[in-house]
Amino acid sequence: MEHAHTEGERRFPSPEQDFDIYKAARSEGDFQHALYHMACALSTDPANAEWLDSLNEWIDAGEDLLPFVPVEENNYFAVMAVRAYIYARMNKFNDAFGLLGQVIKVKPEVPYLVWVSEWEPRIAGVDHIEEGTIIGFVSGVLRSLDMLEGNVRHKALAALVSVLRKMCQAHPKAYMLFWLLSSMYRRQEDVLAAFAAAKTAYKLNKCWNTAIGMALCFKAQGNIRKAAGFYKKAGRLDPGNEAGYLDLGDLYLENELYKKALKAYNKAADIQPGHEWALPSILYCEYMIKQDAERLGKIEAYIKANTSNGRARELLKPLLPGSELPFVDYIPEPQEATINVLRQVAEQNPDLESGGTISLTINHLEAPSAIRAMELYLNKFGRSANPPKLNLTIDNVPEPDPRQPIAENGAMLWNYEGPIAQPAMPEPSGRAVDAVRRLAMTPYQIEDWYRTAGELAQSLTPAYLPDLLAVLTHPPEPPESVSSWHWLQRIQYAAVFLMARLSPSKPSEALLSLCHGQSDWPVNAAVAVLAYEAQGDPELEKAVSELFLRLMERIPQEGYCFFTYALICSWLQLSSIDVKLREQLEQWKNDLEQRE
Repeated sequence: MEHAHTEGERRFPSPEQDFDIYKAARSEGDFQHALYHMACALSTDPANAEWLDSLNEWIDAGEDLLPFVPVEENNYFAVMAVRAYIYARMNKFNDAFGLLGQVIKVKPEVPYLVWVSEWEPRIAGVDHIEEGTIIGFVSGVLRSLDMLEGNVRHKALAALVSVLRKMCQAHPKAYMLFWLLSSMYRRQEDVLAAFAAAKTAYKLNKCWNTAIGMALCFKAQGNIRKAAGFYKKAGRLDPGNEAGYLDLGDLYLENELYKKALKAYNKAADIQPGHEWALPSILYCEYMIKQDAERLGKIEAYIKANTSNGRARELLKPLLPGSELPFVDYIPEPQEATINVLRQVAEQNPDLESGGTISLTINHLEAPSAIRAMELYLNKFGRSANPPKLNLTIDNVPEPDPRQPIAENGAMLWNYEGPIAQPAMPEPSGRAVDAVRRLAMTPYQIEDWYRTAGELAQSLTPAYLPDLLAVLTHPPEPPESVSSWHWLQRIQYAAVFLMARLSPSKPSEALLSLCHGQSDWPVNAAVAVLAYEAQGDPELEKAVSELFLRLMERIPQEGYCFFTYALICSWLQLSSIDVKLREQLEQWKNDLEQRE
């Protein structure tokens, strides 16, 4: 949906600015423009009372606003959400649920479900709401519902239960309505009500779905035997569906019934060979039954060949001490001399509130982020009348010069005066910083972060890439419980992950720019993400491997190189590298680890 915007608006206004634009456009009679910016604001906070009150007042005044949020090709999801909201305000709930359900399927991370809590009390009857509309709505919003927390989730659940109960009364033969009602009751931990609804659904239609619903209720009651019985019934009702056997295997596994679990997982694997949940589960059960070296060896081989398999990581890795992979399962700590000094300073916890100076001499120029981490630490004491200072002396600049990019598209994050670096970019926008901070606060694992970054990136656009680059040198203040170097690392990794998810092409131009630019910590994150994205794609692996060859030439002859270990570990994740190179990289990796 296209609108004429001022130059300032093209810079992606904040939600508050969106609301101001909405008010101005509304007063000028530019209603489509106004509702567009209201939609933008609400997409960041659907429950904002001030914005909703203004929209409600406008709708209730009797103006027909639907023509100003038209259904067109390539509709902006936020505009369609507002159209759904207008439908509900007009008591056209069938249209409202139908359209909002489509929006939430596309954007489950935006908590539009909060609106259902406001709609539900106004639904006097459900005569005008079609059975299929509610079934489609509730079925499509379960992921979004499970992303909600606290009182917001509690209210949304209660509203969905109330709507479903009314629909069940109006359509007493619609088994899927009862099945969904049982699912909502289970989420409320109302086991008895869930069982009653599931039993009704099963009586109305003995099918795979309703048998699974019964199994889940018996499982919630702790009745393993009856839960297993209904999982088996589901298998007989739909022999080609492996999901019930996976659930049955999980049920047995949770109760340490490994032989029964193995049998269930094997049935799932027979239906879908190579299933990424079934195979590691089979290996786990086989080991727990025999607990011998042969099966442990199979587990180790499977993990090496399937590094991105989340089930294998969760289930099998604990059986192999020390099997966690650097840059995949955790971020190794920085090892610059500056950081080693900073660790000592932080452990000694000197009184710097009244000022003081930390003098530091290093032999070779290090990553500027190492110095930035020291500055972040000292900033904690910056409110005193005489803030502490860093007196830094750098003796040598290594060759190749890390201050210079190695390609024309190389990112220039820092301005250097001799060996001293200052951020080259202005401070980033609040929206970009917030997305980066939210990702940085979650436990690191490359697959999990890549998925979460994709969800967070939905609130941004490629126009935010410069802001994400700026975050690399302008990190938000670290929490009290996190060291400055850990925090800076995580912020930079989070920003790089978001850049990758916003990139329209692979390999990401933004990540390539970091690798080709001035040498700094974000290169570690970039090579890790580039290798992760390339795995299994021969063309991408070739392009990434060529980049890694060029980075290897950048490793200086003297002084510590912060990206060597990340480069080697990430390179080894590529399946297409030849045997000789793999052997050399493995030896290099072992040498580095022994030195540490």
